[in-house]
Amino acid sequence: MDGLGDGRADNPGAPSVLTEAEQQQFAARLREDFDQGIVWSGKMVQDWIQEHFGKTVYLGRTYEFMRLAGFSPQRSRPRHVGGNEADQEAFKSKS
Repeated sequence: MDGLGDGRADNPGAPSVLTEAEQQQFAARLREDFDQGIVWSGKMVQDWIQEHFGKTVYLGRTYEFMRLAGFSPQRSRPRHVGGNEADQEAFKSKS
């Protein structure tokens, strides 16, 4: 019966790239910059981690670090160049 289990329940997974202290330091920096109106991109996170901790991370992982710190990458939605404001207002739901 022991051979039937696949061992996933006992596998803790790979270690985190940033330690708990490094994650807290990063989150504090994000909050400081956010209060000043500075919005970080994944590339900024990647460069900051390399500069402060000497660790190389993939761009995709930077968004995980931002989410762990309570932030999400957000951008304003693009507007169509030929959009008509009156038509858009008329199309909106009234409920």
